[in-house]
Amino acid sequence: MGALTCFGEKTTSAIVGVILVIVGIVFVGLGLTVLPIIGFIVALPAFAASYPLLRSAFKEACEYYGK
Repeated sequence: MGALTCFGEKTTSAIVGVILVIVGIVFVGLGLTVLPIIGFIVALPAFAASYPLLRSAFKEACEYYGK
């Protein structure tokens, strides 16, 4: 595999994963200060959704669906 194989797929997964981690951190902060229940309810799914995206972004092999 070349160095640029699946570059777009990995970059997109990494960017979306990082954005979801940031959203999770923001809502944890809000959960601790302003919105106790709602902040944690939104933060937990954001962290859960970011894990597979970040995991697939840093794999060596590419994942192609439909083959």
